[in-house]
Amino acid sequence: MIRHEMTNDEPAIRRILVALDASHHSLAALEAAAELAAGLEAELEGLFVEDVNLLRAARLPAAREVRYPFDAAVRLDPARMERQLRAQAEQARRALAMTCERRRIRWSFRVARGEVTPEVLEAALEADLLSLGRTSRPLIRQARLGSTARAAAERASSSVLLLQRDADIGPPVLATYDGSLPARKGLALAAYLARREDDYLVVLNLAATVEEEQRLQADTAAWLRRQEVLIRFRRLVEAGVERLAQLVRSEGGGVLVLSSTILPAEKIRSLLDEVDCPLLLVR
Repeated sequence: MIRHEMTNDEPAIRRILVALDASHHSLAALEAAAELAAGLEAELEGLFVEDVNLLRAARLPAAREVRYPFDAAVRLDPARMERQLRAQAEQARRALAMTCERRRIRWSFRVARGEVTPEVLEAALEADLLSLGRTSRPLIRQARLGSTARAAAERASSSVLLLQRDADIGPPVLATYDGSLPARKGLALAAYLARREDDYLVVLNLAATVEEEQRLQADTAAWLRRQEVLIRFRRLVEAGVERLAQLVRSEGGGVLVLSSTILPAEKIRSLLDEVDCPLLLVR
């Protein structure tokens, strides 16, 4: 395993992109992104995507909209759909402006038109961190992982922060560690979060043997001492979804900082289905 010397005390996050759609999950992602941007002196960019699939559907002769709680179906009106999207974009812009101006954060906002997932992933190419809700505009009580959140977790080039409604980044902070460069970046972010919350940091060392765990602890011990946070190490024998979820639940995890080297992309979605806390996937 290649070791990378830790030299920087602060995480290198200078630009944060938040995907906005005016849903409660999106607003949770905005609040978390703003908290990070304020503490790290990063710039916050808001993105609202006018979904072309909705606009195309509105133009179909057979398209109907069922307005809850009524059962009657009303034909979709393309002009009204355009107005709704513009209104939602303005609502998202105002939420971003209020949030950033209250914290004195540099911010920008733009509207794109296209398919939501490709637009968000393309915009994330220019960001250090992408923050978004786990799902958008849920139609059922049990919120499931949205397609954009799933794609971001699996394919985004930047690090990704995923949150859901009524959740925020709080203690305790858990971080996976295997000695890789993404894991070290994640550990720097986790230490910052724990220090900000004045709480302890749980480091989950991926180690098949006790000897390997001791090497991983020694690998970061001096650097962690400089961070002035309380540290507790736990051994992660294997990087399985069930074991990771079990450790998060047993610790009452407030946020899980997960290195992209710990789990393959196809298993990240399974982990997100198992844990409710915010997940910060570091690449």
